[in-house]
Amino acid sequence: LAFWSDSTRVSTFMFGWAVSSKNFSFIDGVRHSHHESSHHENHEDKLNQYQKINTWHVEQFAYMMDRMKSIKEGDRTLLDNTLLMFGSSIRDGNSHNPRDLPLVLAGGRGAGIKTGQHIASEKDTPMCNLFLSMLQATGVKTDSFGDSTGPLKGLV
Repeated sequence: LAFWSDSTRVSTFMFGWAVSSKNFSFIDGVRHSHHESSHHENHEDKLNQYQKINTWHVEQFAYMMDRMKSIKEGDRTLLDNTLLMFGSSIRDGNSHNPRDLPLVLAGGRGAGIKTGQHIASEKDTPMCNLFLSMLQATGVKTDSFGDSTGPLKGLV
């Protein structure tokens, strides 16, 4: 609603902090929190619950993208004129692996983002390179952000 009414064009939304004890039992077959399930120790029951919770998160993101795509803004859509990033700062909660993060960047066609592609960055590429690229694509004039080493290749 804030984007649709043009009240803001910048927002951060977090489903829950990393060690949140939010119970996901509203999802059929889930009895634990996201954090507890993420420490699955490769137990099938916890892995199944972890998958269901992550699927629910992705469904919420897909719903938001669909809604934004349905709202026209001139010759584009709200999704075209918005840059969204979905992901986590950790790949696997069980091993606390912060490398090779599965991130989704959506929208941004109005900012020149090349959509419909998979970018596999070189080993140890800082996540701040993505943030730098996002800032530059949206018109922020900066050469660095956090520990960035430069913008991602092939994004814009």
